[in-house]
Amino acid sequence: MRGKEKMHLDWFVGTMKKIFNIDVKSEDVGYEAYDFYHEEIDDLLIPAKHLEKLPSPLLIETLSYVDDEGYEWIAGYVLDEKTRKKLYEVWIKNGEQIAYEIYV
Repeated sequence: MRGKEKMHLDWFVGTMKKIFNIDVKSEDVGYEAYDFYHEEIDDLLIPAKHLEKLPSPLLIETLSYVDDEGYEWIAGYVLDEKTRKKLYEVWIKNGEQIAYEIYV
């Protein structure tokens, strides 16, 4: 795992504990990265009004975890491909957006 991926994994594990009071082992977290054009993105992931502030195509990385009760948690974030700075963050629990943050 590259340094940035490890940093985001640690961020996910820490946020799950701090905000949601759920202990997550890093080895139980899935990681994926995708390039998307705006028209390919579901409104659940990033609403259209937020998309207009983001580049197209965009790189979205996701971290996912299923807790002991079977709830699926996903944190997705859009990164600037050149600087690797976080532009947008979204949290989804069982298919419903529960939080987001726009950094641009």
